[in-house]
Amino acid sequence: MSREPRPTPKPHAGVSDDPSVVLDRYRIESLLGSGAFGAVYRGQSIRSHTVVAVKIEHTTSATQRPRFEREAALLARINNANVVAVLDFGHLPDGAAVVVMEFVDGVSLEKYIAQHGGWIPWREAVNLALGLLDGLDAAHEAGVLHRDVKPQNILIQRGEVPVVKIVDFGIARDSNDRLAKLTGTGQMLGSLGYMAPEQLATDPVDVRCDVYAAGVVLFEMLSGTTPFTGAGLKLAMNKLASPGPTVIALPEAAKPWPEELTALVLSMLRSNPNERPATAYDAAQELRAILRKTISRPTHS
Repeated sequence: MSREPRPTPKPHAGVSDDPSVVLDRYRIESLLGSGAFGAVYRGQSIRSHTVVAVKIEHTTSATQRPRFEREAALLARINNANVVAVLDFGHLPDGAAVVVMEFVDGVSLEKYIAQHGGWIPWREAVNLALGLLDGLDAAHEAGVLHRDVKPQNILIQRGEVPVVKIVDFGIARDSNDRLAKLTGTGQMLGSLGYMAPEQLATDPVDVRCDVYAAGVVLFEMLSGTTPFTGAGLKLAMNKLASPGPTVIALPEAAKPWPEELTALVLSMLRSNPNERPATAYDAAQELRAILRKTISRPTHS
């Protein structure tokens, strides 16, 4: 796994008279999706004809601008095949921030799970989880906490072997800068079903919050559901009151997975961070050990 950071993109403004051209070098082709802070478009480099993804903030508000600039800077630190690459950064003439990233030809993990009938056979689920954990490990090594790991923020790139690409570092945090604050003290950020209990309690977080979220994602791939159901305050209170789930339901027609896999996933979902694997790397190593064991013990499929 490469640890070498990419150069930080240099901001610059685009002044083209063509409204479909941004930063003077990328032509917008179609809308891919839209979120709370910005929209993502399919685009093409005018110079190289390379297809790219172009993320443009909705407004030029004082709160959104730092998020976009921070996302570009944090992504530029990470050089890993399982994390979407940032290629360029700048501003539109009206001041709106623009982040240009590699284009991923694929679908979100959320859609990928749905396309496979709501759950994924355990071996494939483990391999996808390994891509997720390897990407998170690279981010953590670069001092970046994602803080919003969920199927919607994981793309599965099409190919003979599906490749995980982690996206949307919009609420990521620089773990090396304890004084950096883009949110208010005690403000809860993230997606409720995937947030670690310490995030829900607005306590200090470290890499183990991403390990917890990766555990939720793997639990969902295996079983077709998340560990805690419900919505809003009820979901949050149930999660805070529980030491963690104790079972993973086997979907109908699914072949059983090794007991060691259940034990690992449940350990990633412990309410107490000290009871989880200490790092994404540690969790990935345990997953690889489980796969190796099944080669000599092929009773599970």
